[in-house]
Amino acid sequence: MSAQSRVILEDGSEITTPLRPYQLLQLSCRQYSSSIEERIFVAKRVAGIKGKVPVVIEPTSGLVFFPTMSPKRPECEWYAWSHVRDITSDPIESKGLVVTQNGHRIATNATSYVLRNQLKATGELVARFQQLNQSATLNS
Repeated sequence: MSAQSRVILEDGSEITTPLRPYQLLQLSCRQYSSSIEERIFVAKRVAGIKGKVPVVIEPTSGLVFFPTMSPKRPECEWYAWSHVRDITSDPIESKGLVVTQNGHRIATNATSYVLRNQLKATGELVARFQQLNQSATLNS
């Protein structure tokens, strides 16, 4: 049996796929004529992020995802930045919980500390992209 990835949709329903999250993100990047490697390279250059780099698939539509650990690890989880309302802790398991915009709570494989740092770094990256976009618009 092949490994399955779980995709949690906005309404809380789930689908599974044999593709790893990294592969799903790669496919999404290709829809915008890019690759995940290019998006990671740009994020590193734009925001100076070194590890656990968020992926900005399409900044104007909010398609931005952040990983819980190194994307090279098969157990890496990815979360949509625009769908996260809050980060809390699971009192029993010392792991973080992602609270979505519509109130769903998703248990993660990272601590709330790591999740909060990733959420903050992703927000800073999005803000930097917005600054660059405004600058390009003003200069054209």
